[in-house]
Amino acid sequence: MAYPVTVESVIRTELTSRGPCTLDALLHRLPQFSWSEVFAAIDQLSREGRLVLRHPTRFDYEVSIDPIQPAPELAHTGPDAEGDKQFGHA
Repeated sequence: MAYPVTVESVIRTELTSRGPCTLDALLHRLPQFSWSEVFAAIDQLSREGRLVLRHPTRFDYEVSIDPIQPAPELAHTGPDAEGDKQFGHA
């Protein structure tokens, strides 16, 4: 059984396989979708935290898959962790 291909799944596949790129480059790589479909999907995916949209230069946006975040229990390990405990931030 074939599942319908969504713009979201195509964007994630593209960014996973080819890495970060500008919004314009992504639009050129996905000619089967309109500008508004790609933009709406990027907006939704970024709000869900499933991709990152950066503004590195005045006229460009870069799209990338969000790097894996450390597990919450590992977030306070390291040299500052003991100081956090001292001040009640652990």
